[in-house]
Amino acid sequence: MDNQPAPDHIFNARCLMRTQHTGVLSTVSLSLKGYPFGSVTPYWMTDNGDLILYASDIAQHSRNMKADSKVSLCVFDSDKDDSQANARVTVIGDASVIGSDCEESESYFTLYPQARAYVDAHDFQFYRITPTRIRYIGGFGEIHWFKPEDWHYVTPEWVEHKQGMIDHMHEDHKDALALMLEHQYGVKANEDHIEMLNACIEGFHINAAGNVYFIKYDSPCLAPQSVRPAMVKLTHAARSAINKKSDRKSPSVA
Repeated sequence: MDNQPAPDHIFNARCLMRTQHTGVLSTVSLSLKGYPFGSVTPYWMTDNGDLILYASDIAQHSRNMKADSKVSLCVFDSDKDDSQANARVTVIGDASVIGSDCEESESYFTLYPQARAYVDAHDFQFYRITPTRIRYIGGFGEIHWFKPEDWHYVTPEWVEHKQGMIDHMHEDHKDALALMLEHQYGVKANEDHIEMLNACIEGFHINAAGNVYFIKYDSPCLAPQSVRPAMVKLTHAARSAINKKSDRKSPSVA
């Protein structure tokens, strides 16, 4: 269990956390001592791998977390038919209140804009889950445990300039965003209806006509100048795959 995990396993687990937007939060029940209490909740994962929740003080899981910080959040790939073969991640950690406003609040609201409506409700606060152990199952027989030091990525230098990257993609490369979306999800979208929401180490979220998708890189972008080559690689791969698909559908000329 304590063997050094392969970087690919960590990357795949973190990509699953980015691709999915809700998980099953298990807290220690305050009213039923000794029993776990499960609830479905959205989350945001920070660059270093902590989880950010936004919850009302009157919610049962909020009261539970304040009484006992020990929690877990299970996230799974809901797109597969066989639930036992699906990839899933369980983050076990400690929850702490970080207030109604925090450094990560804007990242959370960018992904969940509907949650802004709760800002004026004074009983909503952000919580941070700091992982103490992570379990990843990639499929049958592919089971891995990660320590926090394996799970956490060191925040790369380029993160300070991510808004400039997003603006550049909007101004000059919306066609590339459309290509990547079609290649990874088979979804065609008008360039005018595509918005790049963020820039993460594993990839980025885009909003296409009201639906949110995560476009993942081939590997984590940890080096200072790693994002542009990763974007170019994804664009070329998408364009090549789509062109080949189009060629196969084109009628042959005698």
